[in-house]
Amino acid sequence: MLSEQDNRTVSRVGPGTPMGELMRRFWIPALLSSEVGAPDGAPVRQRILGEDLLAFRDTQGRVGVVDAYCAHRLAPLYWGRNEDCGIRCVYHGWKYDVTGQCVDMPNEPESSSFKDKVRIAAYPTREKGGVVWIYMGPRELQPELPRLECAEVPDSHRVLRSWLHESNWLQGLEGEIDTSHVSFLHRYFDREQVSTGFNQQFMQEDSRPRLTVHETPYGFVYGSRRTAGDAYYWRLTQWLIPFYALIPGTPPNTGRAWVPVDDEHTKVIQFRFRSDRPLDSQDLLVNSPERGRRRDTRTERCVYRLPDGTPIDVDRPIVNRDNDFQVSRDMQRLHSFSGIPGSAADEDRAMTIGMRPIVNRSREHLGTTDIAIIAARRRLLRLVRDLERGQEPEAARDADGYAVRALEVTEREPDFDTLLPTVREAMAVGGGPQPSAR
Repeated sequence: MLSEQDNRTVSRVGPGTPMGELMRRFWIPALLSSEVGAPDGAPVRQRILGEDLLAFRDTQGRVGVVDAYCAHRLAPLYWGRNEDCGIRCVYHGWKYDVTGQCVDMPNEPESSSFKDKVRIAAYPTREKGGVVWIYMGPRELQPELPRLECAEVPDSHRVLRSWLHESNWLQGLEGEIDTSHVSFLHRYFDREQVSTGFNQQFMQEDSRPRLTVHETPYGFVYGSRRTAGDAYYWRLTQWLIPFYALIPGTPPNTGRAWVPVDDEHTKVIQFRFRSDRPLDSQDLLVNSPERGRRRDTRTERCVYRLPDGTPIDVDRPIVNRDNDFQVSRDMQRLHSFSGIPGSAADEDRAMTIGMRPIVNRSREHLGTTDIAIIAARRRLLRLVRDLERGQEPEAARDADGYAVRALEVTEREPDFDTLLPTVREAMAVGGGPQPSAR
């Protein structure tokens, strides 16, 4: 459990908040390149870390992420004309380039230099791995992009998704680094219904995993051990500061970034990829369609209105809180532990969104299988307090530190500290082949 004050600290992400300032030291995967579309196309409304922003691709193909409102009278730039290397407000014609500089004021005298003195907030952007990254921190501290494996492989080796998660960012992330729930929430009663992404046999037969956390400069790797006959099934999950989780499983590899929209909403960026070859139809297989079990979350593009009425352009899961996540009591009785159709991520969302927008962690009762969650919270609080004392997060400046993988292996070794050196090469991007969970 956390104190109410510490819970506010890890949950609040707006400008000037301790956690918000920490996150602004890192490059943020803000949206998919495909969301921005073609040059001079429609702009995209976003909220990131509590700031209302507008993304657009200019005539030259450059992506700008700027303040959502015109500096003149604060009219929404979303209605603007994306043309001739800038976004032009349709209210009075003021125009801004991707750096936020006002480059035209057609309602002012031609001799006026007023436009040179006006600019709107704009953040540095990079495009890599099919993602638009933005940096929202101090310019003099801008680091290199993190060397995540998913962003290094060719486009044909990778598929990206994004969707809105309707709760605080940390609730979603904590679900990713909680291995114990897999034995229950994602359980199917029929063996043929088992998801191909997990080694469900071992996780269903041993629902009491033993966890060990090993802290690293980039976050931590933790091992969860389950009995697998005369050996042990190990899942090695990676948490990368501040909001990434790499999930063990058979290829394609999977990871997610839990990017705060604001305190009560999150944008999930999901990546599935292979390093050894392009993805094929089997890698993207839809599982058990007759029972509704899918590998991936189904979404629809929509205009989502936040509680204050601000619209954002997002992909929202079809299975959501408005339809009670389509829970079926017949399915729960006959086929699955949860009764929620769709993907494992749909089941996860029902749990973490159902905790309310910001869970009151002071009421929790955490056990031995929650040590990874406890470790992540403590690390985040430590990083926040270090930053308040003027110590910048080292992980933000260590791009190569993010070049790691999650693993699942079956070995006779019962001790995580002894196992870890034997698989360290396989966990490193560019290292040895990934061992399998035989």
